Amino acid sequence: MNKNIAWIAALSSALLTIQLMAQAPPAAGDTPAPPAAGRGGRGRGAAGASGGGRGAGRAGGFPQYTRPLAPPDVLARGKSLYDANCASCHATDMRGVLDKNGPNLLHSTVTFSDKQGELVGASLLKHSPVINLPPTDSAAITDYIHSIQATMGAQGSPPGRNPVGLTYNVLVGDPKTGEATFARLCSSCHSVTGDLTGIGARYEDDPKTLQNSWVSGTGGGGRGGRGGGGGEQATVTLANGQKVEGRLVRKDDFLVILMLPDGTRKSFVRDNGVPTVEVKDPAEAHKQMILVMDDPDNKNMHDITAYLATIK
Repeated sequence: MNKNIAWIAALSSALLTIQLMAQAPPAAGDTPAPPAAGRGGRGRGAAGASGGGRGAGRAGGFPQYTRPLAPPDVLARGKSLYDANCASCHATDMRGVLDKNGPNLLHSTVTFSDKQGELVGASLLKHSPVINLPPTDSAAITDYIHSIQATMGAQGSPPGRNPVGLTYNVLVGDPKTGEATFARLCSSCHSVTGDLTGIGARYEDDPKTLQNSWVSGTGGGGRGGRGGGGGEQATVTLANGQKVEGRLVRKDDFLVILMLPDGTRKSFVRDNGVPTVEVKDPAEAHKQMILVMDDPDNKNMHDITAYLATIK
């Protein structure tokens, strides 16, 4: 894959915000867990229990039951960061990996006591090798760990004892706003009735790849938008100043081959860098697009992805 395309795809993945949907209704026969009152009625949904104190709800004052959960997008970001940086030693279920001396995080006093990632961040700096993350990333990981601890049963029994029925949905944008943003930023090169026809159906079960594909410019019928073409455009400048343009077929220190617009191939022997070859970055337009649409919450990107998901 072209390095620039890979860079943009990675950027899109890094920016992607995943939203946790609302808790699904309990299955037939299940009884939803009552809200925790915690100490002094500070628990989530404290108004739902009578009597307060230790006797109410899932009372007992344990922090995993009384602290409020972070927003869904923060939890999903924390999960992604945990999987990338922590799961290899502490396992995806957080119970630890014995042969890597990874302790169980579910019962860790560090994670229980951490409030905003300060203790987890300090532990990562003592890790071998050191894991140096921005404070916001450490906080997101901490919030994700807390969200898993919150599903543990009474007396710290394993997560899953109290099903939460959470599902993931990456389509956090507004399709209607995305349609307008697409028309403003993308429609000069792309069309949902042309190169992007049915793009939502192609990635119906994988919105993450949908976003990667349109951001990198590989989601349509070719990198050239409506015009197609699908290759790197290059300009060969001969010693006499004459320029020849076409699609690059081959380029090395000794030979350049172009596919000309009429479908014929033309070869040029190179000697000490002559003729010169200028290759147009096929991802340049999309790089500029990312800069134009940039906003602190990546709303423009998410809106466009939500809109393209509706193009079936």
